[in-house]
Amino acid sequence: MKQESQEQTLTEKAVRAMKDAVRGVVEDHRRRKRPLTTWENGQVVYRDPVSGQTVREDSVPYGKG
Repeated sequence: MKQESQEQTLTEKAVRAMKDAVRGVVEDHRRRKRPLTTWENGQVVYRDPVSGQTVREDSVPYGKG
């Protein structure tokens, strides 16, 4: 019989892989001093990877850019 607490579901493995990938991207942007690009409230937002502060916002309507 397999122990449920030691086995990860496919969903748990996928979530962990995604978190690891995002962590790697953030670390790479920190090293290169490049802003992180995110999508917030229908706008493209560039954030400083160290402070998290907004660097620039682009208000291009979705599907128009």
